[in-house]
This record gives sequence, structure tokens and C-alpha cells, in this order.
Amino acid sequence: MTAIGTVFNGEIRDDAGSFDLGQIELASQFVRIATDGYYYNEVSGNLSTGQLHLIALADLSDRSTVNVNILTHLKSARIQNLMQGGKTFAEADKQAQKELLSQFGLQKYESTPAESMTITAGTDGSGVLIAISSLVLNRRSDAEITQYLSSLSQDLADDGSFSEENMKSIAIDRADFRNNLDFLVSNIKSRYDELNQSVQVPDLRFFYDWNGDGIAGNEVNDNPQITLSRESVEFDYNGGSAEITVTSNVVLSLEKPKDSDGYLDVTPDDSYIEDSFVSGFYKDNDPEGASMTVSSTYENGKLTISVPKSERHTKQERTVVLYDLMGEIRVSIPVSLEAKPRTPYETKPELGDQGRAIVSGSFAKLASALSWMYYVERGYTGMYQYYDVKCPMSVNDNFNSRAFRNAYQAVAQNNQVIKSLTSAGYSDAIPFFTLLNAIIYSEMVDKWGNIGIVELAKDEYAGPVQQSVSATLRYLETKLDEISSCFSDRKLNTNFNADDAFDMSKDVWRMAKANVYMALNEPSHAMSYLQEIVDSRRYSLLPGNEYEANSGTVLYITVPDEVMQGHTMSYYSYADVLLLLAECNIATGNAAKAMSLINQVAKANNISVCGDGIADIETLRKQLFIPRYFAFQKRNSLGGYASYQHLWPIPGDQLMVSTGWTQNPGY
Repeated sequence: MTAIGTVFNGEIRDDAGSFDLGQIELASQFVRIATDGYYYNEVSGNLSTGQLHLIALADLSDRSTVNVNILTHLKSARIQNLMQGGKTFAEADKQAQKELLSQFGLQKYESTPAESMTITAGTDGSGVLIAISSLVLNRRSDAEITQYLSSLSQDLADDGSFSEENMKSIAIDRADFRNNLDFLVSNIKSRYDELNQSVQVPDLRFFYDWNGDGIAGNEVNDNPQITLSRESVEFDYNGGSAEITVTSNVVLSLEKPKDSDGYLDVTPDDSYIEDSFVSGFYKDNDPEGASMTVSSTYENGKLTISVPKSERHTKQERTVVLYDLMGEIRVSIPVSLEAKPRTPYETKPELGDQGRAIVSGSFAKLASALSWMYYVERGYTGMYQYYDVKCPMSVNDNFNSRAFRNAYQAVAQNNQVIKSLTSAGYSDAIPFFTLLNAIIYSEMVDKWGNIGIVELAKDEYAGPVQQSVSATLRYLETKLDEISSCFSDRKLNTNFNADDAFDMSKDVWRMAKANVYMALNEPSHAMSYLQEIVDSRRYSLLPGNEYEANSGTVLYITVPDEVMQGHTMSYYSYADVLLLLAECNIATGNAAKAMSLINQVAKANNISVCGDGIADIETLRKQLFIPRYFAFQKRNSLGGYASYQHLWPIPGDQLMVSTGWTQNPGY
């Protein structure tokens, strides 16, 4: 393996990476092929700004084609070391390949030579190459990739294994892909579409060792079979313990597999709240009682749930979940604790001055976040013509960036309030702020797709890790379930009052829950919550669009002057409820009921409809300026958007400070 000094030069011929050295005479059957050039980064979806140097060692006695890739590069130094120890090239190559793939749990694919693997083949070898390449490329600059490759190559060369430090880096990078493989696949397909090549990408879930047990893909099970000895747990106010027997063909855990650290600038601009600030949250400085605490253990198929005696005068509910090794929730157990009996002398605590200030501040942040998102939505969807926001939208669009930033600042402020309230013993006040966050997050998922949940960050200094749409929506479903019993069946006033807002209407919660299910494409689940609002008969239809408060207002907000001066808005309205319910009835096959609901809204506003359910809903939503028009369009394949335009771009300035985040496809 000593170079004999003969060098042949060639050039890469096309964007697919083809090269041909032509007719050459070799003095040896062994060659070292070195490549230099720019490359496409499948993780970021961008072309490189710097060049990459890769090599391959090959025996040409039985092949005339060699692929040079990250695997051939990583094993080359190991091959040389093994041959210097007396092994033949074939022996050294076989051993080096097995050792390399074993570091990633991919040893079952050792018989496929790395120099024959290509991304475009759609084979298991393609899956191996994509998976390992993604772990090398993830979150690294061109210079860092070169340095990292050198570290891994030399590490493997010494003894055929990676150091603990390098294995930790691989685990951190791997965690980034737990919920983001769709981005990787999309980037690869988009790139080869640009090159007029159609590629098939294998199911990449099977090519990552998600739980670090040394075997890739054994964690994936698309046919879980799980049975429970009971589906829910109910305690009286004295609390207690309950045991549930779980029979499962997949490994389950109370702990979700850890994701890697991320960062996103979500610090509120002027809203940090010290714990001491909430000491006067309630007027009498006497919280109603400690929040429900649930402790759980899961061993040998036995799930034990324990809850202490209630200290609150309202029924409380939580959900205990079990995760599989992929981080998917496979078991959800609703747990309820009955209210502590109230004596004749006990009354519900009232907000103090500090409490009113905090509630008012958070509600104003909610209004700002919703207003900015609606502002962009109106222009993007064409609800308003000749607008300063239009589709398509640039990653540097200022209004898109404002909407994104205001949404995260509102969420961050609420999370700081929740933390302070918990420390001060006011946990019973938390559901209000949890509901505000759920409303904001569900709107963000509609606009930007894969976002991060701030409260799931590893610590207060780390930003959120980007989550898949389904993971975020299921998280919101669980959080809303936890607070389902915390709100009153009542109608909110349209004139803002902190005490009134804090005693939030359960109809607002119902609308938030229904919108989550609509986003999950589960209209039958959304329907029941919408029907409850209709059956309450608390609302009626009067002429007027969503900027006008009337008897049909469910949630009313004041739009900040910086967004639209002098505007107010019914962000949830009775017209919205009826049209959502009509859409659910169409989806579940009850067209007659849907038209009855549509006609109610049309008649009240003197708007003509044609009898085509979805088209009529579109007309009414657009003419009445009902928010979430974009979500409605996407659910029903309206608007004429290109596929990538079904999401807005994540603002470029945010991606620069969001480690591990990936831009939406097409931007």
C-alpha cells in the first residue's frame, strides 16, 4: 500500500458526480482514488460553499466502476493499517467495512461493498450511505465536516472502533433525525428532481440505531399490539394507587427518548417575570390548593400510578403515557382526581393586582401573535388583494419574521409565568396560560409545519428541538386533555377584563381542541366539541364580519396598532364554529346537515351560496374574513398552491440561531 507515484487526473462530468479516467494502464490492481469538489448537503438542502476531499481504496481486478463516498473515505486508513499488519487487501477491506458499519449498528449490511453504494439506487446500500452521511453532515460547516471525517477515520484506523466521544457525537446527531427523516428524504428527492432523475429512498427509520443497542432498526414496529387491563384511572379526592397490566409486542417506557440540544431565540423582549412577582397573583394571597401530582412506575409490564389526596376544589385530570423506543406515544392513560369537598365558608380566590397585570400581559401577547399571523395569512391567501404580503413568500420576508417572532415571544412569556406560578404554589392558575400556548402552537403548525415546543427544551438555556407536525399536534392534544375540567361553561365578554378572561370559557378550549383535530385530519373527533358549543345555545348569528363583536363572539381580541390600527377581531366566532361543523359533516358523509349549517351563516350575512358545500364554505370564510382560512384551503386542496407553498418559510434569521433546525422544503 505504498504509492508508486503514477497519477491520473480527471474531472467530474455532471451534477450526479460521474467521472471517467478513460483508457489508462495500471501497474497495480490497487488504486487510490481521491476526489475534490463542491457537494450537495442532503441535511441542509443546500449546495456547499467549500470543497470536500474524499478518497477510496479499490481493487480493480474484479471491477471497473468505483463510487467514492463517505464510507470509502472512513474505512481507507483502517484498510492500510490492517494490510501493514499482514492481511490481504480483500481481508482488510472486509474487516474494515464490518468494523465501520458496526459503529452505526449497520453490520447486517457488511456484505455490500461501500464502493458500490450510491444514494440513487433505492437499495439497502443507499439507506446505509444516506444514514451515515447524514450523521456526518448534520449541524456542521464545510470545514467542520472535513475535521470530523478526519477524526472518525483516524479513530477507526487505530483499533476498528470509535472513541466514546465520537460515539456520543453520533448519538446526538442521530437524535436530531428522530422526527425529521421526512426532511432528509424530501431534500434528496428535490435535488434529484432538479437533475431530472427520479430516485427512490428506502425507509430510513431502519438505518439508525435509535436506542444505541448496537442494532439499527430493531426499534421500529409498524404493527404494535398492546392491550391494557384498564383504559383509565379515576381516584376519589383521597387519591391512591392503581396498577395496570400492559401486554405489548414493543418495548415501552415512561421516558421519551432524549433528543439532542437545540437553540432558538424565543426570549421575550421585555417580559421576564421574577418568581416574587407572582406572590400577589391572588387577591387574598391564598392559592386554592396544590396541583395534582402523578407519580408512575413501569416495570415488567406493570404500570403503577399513584396520586396524593386532593388539595383543590375542582376535579383535576392528567394523562400518563408510555413511549416506544422511537419516541412515539403508544399508551395514553387518562387519570382523574375528584375535587376536595368545599366547606360553606370557602370561596374561589380572586385575582390580585399582580394577577390582573400578568393575565393582561399574556392575553395581549396572545393577541399580538394571532394578529401578526392573521395579517400575513390575509395577504398570502389572497383574502385581501394588492397586499404587502403575497404568495410566494421569501425566507427574508419581514412580516413573516414578525409573525414567527411574536408567536414565540408569547409562548416564552407564558412559560415563564407558568414556571413562576409553579414555584409560588399557584399551580391551579396554570391552565389559563397552557390554553393560550396551545392556541398559538396550533396556529404555528398550520403556518410553518415543523416547529419546536419551548417547554420541552432540555433546560432554560437551550432552545426547542424541531418537532414533526404530528408530534406537536399530539402533544397539544395531551396538554388540552390535562386542562379539560378547568374552565367554565360560559360566554366571554367582548370588552376585555382580566378577571373575565382568566375565568376562561370552556368554549374557547373546545375550539382549540377542535382545531387540533382538524389539523390531524380527524374531523369526527372535532365534531363533538363543535356540537357542544352549538348545543349550549350561548351564541347567535348576527350580520357582520370577524372584525365586529356580536352575540356570536367566542374569543375576542384587540389587534395591536402596529399590526392594524384601530382593529378588533372575533378570533373564534359562532360563524367559524358552524362552518367548521359543516366541514366535518361533509367529511363524514352528512352533506344535508352541512348545507343546513352553511345556509344559517349565509342567510344571517345576506351572502348567496351555490349549494356546493366546500365552495360555499370558502366563499363565506373569505367574505367574512374568518381566521384560519389558510388551514381550510389546505385541508380541501384549494388556493392553487405549489406543494411547497403549503407551508410558509421559517424566517432565515431564526434558522441562523436555531441549531439542528431545517428549512421547509422548497425555500
